[in-house]
Amino acid sequence: MVDPQFASTAEHLMAAKMFSLASCVMIFYEVLITMDEEVERIWKRKFTPVTFLWFLNRYLSPLGYIVIIVSFHDPWSIPVCNRYVLFPEALKIVTSFTIGVIFILRLYAIYQRSTAMVIAGTMLLAAELAVKIWAFTDGTSLTLPPGLVGCILVGRHDARFVCTWIAELVFDSVVFFATLIRVISHHRVLKRTTHLTLIDVIMRDGVVYFAVIFIANLVTVLMFLLAPPDIKAVNASFSTLITSLMVSRLMLNLRGVGLAQPGNDGFQNDPIIYSGTEPSTNTEFDSDVMKKLFALRRALAQASRA
Repeated sequence: MVDPQFASTAEHLMAAKMFSLASCVMIFYEVLITMDEEVERIWKRKFTPVTFLWFLNRYLSPLGYIVIIVSFHDPWSIPVCNRYVLFPEALKIVTSFTIGVIFILRLYAIYQRSTAMVIAGTMLLAAELAVKIWAFTDGTSLTLPPGLVGCILVGRHDARFVCTWIAELVFDSVVFFATLIRVISHHRVLKRTTHLTLIDVIMRDGVVYFAVIFIANLVTVLMFLLAPPDIKAVNASFSTLITSLMVSRLMLNLRGVGLAQPGNDGFQNDPIIYSGTEPSTNTEFDSDVMKKLFALRRALAQASRA
């Protein structure tokens, strides 16, 4: 007769493995169906630091997760697993840094190239990475009953290990609400325009995509805090990969709108860091939007002086 505890552990382990595999398939499918957009909007454009950030976000996680999926299913020896087990979190730190820089550039753009926003975002990102490093060094491999295989990272102390996801949740929350506040302040000015401007894309993608990332990370934190030990990390792979996917979509959409505006082919005018809230050379495209934006800025300045 099969031990009920063993059967439950085996079931949870298989569910976690299949969910991680499905998440990995999702990201590779995303790469395939958007390859034409990537070539047109990324690789045919001038190479800039943003292009390098794109490459890291787009390909580092999927390639790294090939190794992670193999570790879940291959019967590695204990010494091999112990040498490798921190790899997922090391990968997570690199991807979090890359995505954090992209988020800071977006805030820099929508807050009219504010240096203060860059400094605040950089300090918050540095704090997030510091907490992640402190938390993941508490990681160890999950001890499985004989007959089950998998090199799976868990924490020795749940309260410490979950901080790696809490730190990410805090950073994502700040980015989400900072973006939401900014686009709401522009909504009345932009809602009557008929053209799809960069600010429109930020409003649509920034809020929606960041909300998806926020929810995914929130579920991961709740799983680590409330779920049984053998499925605490079940959502970790999905959370990491959906974040990479959403950021890639955001960058592709911004670049797509940027292609409609001549002159956006350098780093300073890259739509990833340029929101279109300054006069551009394409007056037919955005002159009406610019007039309304500048009117809004004057009204806000007068209100603050009052």
